[in-house]
Amino acid sequence: MQETDTAISLRVTKPRLFTEAIHFRATDGTKARIDALRGETRQGDFVRILIEEALDRREKGRPET
Repeated sequence: MQETDTAISLRVTKPRLFTEAIHFRATDGTKARIDALRGETRQGDFVRILIEEALDRREKGRPET
């Protein structure tokens, strides 16, 4: 077996944490409002946190089935 035939990769990759892509349209001024609030936080991270918090709030208010 030659050295180039090995199945071991020279790179180690991290598993993806976020695998679902969500694309949406917002009303005029929404991006500016987000930018004004997010500070040094990356825009995608900020929006992801907002969505997760909103979902958690709504799920807690929902009666269990």
